[in-house]
Amino acid sequence: MTPTWTQAGGGAILVLGVWLGGCPPRDTSAPPGWWSRPVPAGTAAKSPPETAGMNAGAREPHSTGTGGNVTAGNPEVAPGGTGATALWPADGILTQEAARRIALRENPDLHAAAARLEAARARVEQARSYYLPVVAASHNSTRTFHTPASRNRLSTALQMAPAVPADVTDSSGFALTTLLNAVRGSLFGSKYTQGETNSFAEHATGLTLSWTVYDGFARDARLLASRYARRASQYAVADARRLIVHAVDTAYFQVQLAQERWRIAQADETFSREQLELTEKLHEAGRATSADVNNFKVRMLAAQTQVAAAAGARAAGRVVLAELMGLDGVELPPGMNLSPLTPETEAELSTPAPGAWLGRALADRPDVQQLHELLRGLDQDVRATRSLFGPTVQASASWGFDRISSLRYRDDDQSSAAGFEVRWELYTGGRRQALLAAAEAARTEGQATLRQRKLAVESEVRRAIIDLQDAQTRIQLQRQSLHTAGENRRLIQAGFAAGKEPLTRLNEVQRDYTEAEAALATARIRLRQAWSDLRAAAGCDLSEPSREATLDPPPPTGQPAWAAESPGNPP
Repeated sequence: MTPTWTQAGGGAILVLGVWLGGCPPRDTSAPPGWWSRPVPAGTAAKSPPETAGMNAGAREPHSTGTGGNVTAGNPEVAPGGTGATALWPADGILTQEAARRIALRENPDLHAAAARLEAARARVEQARSYYLPVVAASHNSTRTFHTPASRNRLSTALQMAPAVPADVTDSSGFALTTLLNAVRGSLFGSKYTQGETNSFAEHATGLTLSWTVYDGFARDARLLASRYARRASQYAVADARRLIVHAVDTAYFQVQLAQERWRIAQADETFSREQLELTEKLHEAGRATSADVNNFKVRMLAAQTQVAAAAGARAAGRVVLAELMGLDGVELPPGMNLSPLTPETEAELSTPAPGAWLGRALADRPDVQQLHELLRGLDQDVRATRSLFGPTVQASASWGFDRISSLRYRDDDQSSAAGFEVRWELYTGGRRQALLAAAEAARTEGQATLRQRKLAVESEVRRAIIDLQDAQTRIQLQRQSLHTAGENRRLIQAGFAAGKEPLTRLNEVQRDYTEAEAALATARIRLRQAWSDLRAAAGCDLSEPSREATLDPPPPTGQPAWAAESPGNPP
């Protein structure tokens, strides 16, 4: 920054020319991400191929407004669920991927996270502004009605040669107003001699400039801290997406499980009704008792109770799913059904390797990366606090007009000044030491929090793998159990119809078959839930083509904090 002096209008004008390289540029190097630039409606974001089982999470396109507004720029999406109607599948089947896509566009938690990211971006610009000078225009007009005689401007203005003394107390010159006051005091009393009532006006208009030249690199530290906070907010948005996807998966699986239980209860009711009709015919022929007929009536009523319970669980699950999807009225369309369970794939039945998943979790979990960025910001807070022990240098300049009684400025009313101030606090009563101790303690807390989060992530991944292996084993066992129970029911049912098997035995095999079918459905849902838990624990369900491609580049090292950021700078 180079100061240049010029003359204009009879006064000195301070013109501060700022070198282009000395101005901290705005952040324009951040690569486009879903939170910074809109994706045109109907345009899908390309994603790399995923390995089976490792990242089978959502891979949907997303559309948001500039600067973190997740709805601006896309007429199909708006808070409150109004944009979800354009996303409904035409065949009336709400797939798991479609539910995720709608939730990631409509869920208010994601909108709030994007707003927090926008606030973090604004704080970066706020920290950058401290590198620039502050220029202020000011005007002041004052009307003075009464002043003490010793400070009256009119008395000074009317002073003449010191040949005639003004009074006995002032022999430096003659003042007409002092003589008038003396006469007035003798005529009207002493109260008129205490001051002057000659009113006058003062006007001042000018420009002032102040600039912090040096502050112990506190600005650098605060700017870096704000950048780390911004990146932490980006990871927070990614973590919100991860949690929303996981919550949608869980709600979707619960509705699917309720549908399976409703189907099983319907089949049990149908079986009991068929047996009731057969038993009534046998009773009419004298081959069955009334107790036999009542037995199947009770069985049919119990099955109807299970049908009603499953229908209620399904309706409640649809409400939870609609809430996560951000739908108005918290209700799925009446004709919208969920996908039925599909056969398990070979990848879903494969055994995951704990080491690969643990490594991926520590590298990709957004909440872990968020804590890393926050810890880096705490390091900069300590650095900024240490700058309090050094001096600060302030430069200032002003130019303007100052005139009495009139706003009609003239050339000789101009005034200008320039200067600088060096301030170094040598003793503050221990305040700086206390602030530094607090900043270092906060950094230590951040380190402990990060370590605890890593331990929790590793535990979450290992527990998810254990649950997954358990679900895979249960599916195999339950399939065998269902096959055996079905074959046994077929034999006992034929024997009962021939009068060779008792009624109690038929009840037992039917109950065994129903329980085995329900257990298999639960195991299949549990397998899908376990995979979702594992992907969420490992940070795979980000629903982003590339996490690195959507994050702002880390603050650079080895150059001034205000320098332009480059996507190629290393973390």
